[in-house]
Amino acid sequence: MLGKCCFCIGLRPATLILATLGALANLVNAYHFSVFEGNYGFLYTVLSTYYLGASLACICGFQGVLKNKVKYVKIFAIYYWWQLLVAFTLSIMISVIVFYFEFDVCEKFIGQPDVDMTLEECLDFYFKSAAFLVISLAVGCLIELHFCMAVWAYYKRLSVEQQYRDISDVVYHVQYTPVQHASIQYSAQYSAPEDSNLPPAYESVHGILGDQKFGATPTVAGKQ
Repeated sequence: MLGKCCFCIGLRPATLILATLGALANLVNAYHFSVFEGNYGFLYTVLSTYYLGASLACICGFQGVLKNKVKYVKIFAIYYWWQLLVAFTLSIMISVIVFYFEFDVCEKFIGQPDVDMTLEECLDFYFKSAAFLVISLAVGCLIELHFCMAVWAYYKRLSVEQQYRDISDVVYHVQYTPVQHASIQYSAQYSAPEDSNLPPAYESVHGILGDQKFGATPTVAGKQ
């Protein structure tokens, strides 16, 4: 779990900055696509609606950071994961498509009268440009992944802090019921064996002592 964003910015201010910039950028994109949706049809309407929803998610994140609202920050964190997934998907698609039409693009490009370039030179230039584009997309996705992990780390930390605050607000009432212990009495009776059971070696001793009985009754009693 990240402790800092960009190795120097705290998670809370970083999340606040990302939410602010995301809300502004998405609102601008939603406005531009809404302006051109009348000329370009349904696709621009969908894109305008998407960016408007994304701006609302960023506004929720901004409000959640300021007010320490876990649910609002969670909405923004989930949106950031979704944005990262879309960015990865589009980057993979572009990386595949960009190397698929290289011959068609170069043939049309060198076919223009004002272009002085051979097919090999065009393919070499196209390959370098496409490679630079793919590397740029990969770096951008890695940066987005880092930002996404920072937002998610702040959400997890805020949720843990909220749980501790909820626990500290709980008042515990402990009731004590005294328990009375019953008296425990233990007794044991010890007696000398019967005369008929005495061994012969003890007959003389028994004659002296007579018919004597030995008994002991220890008693242990505890009461509370």
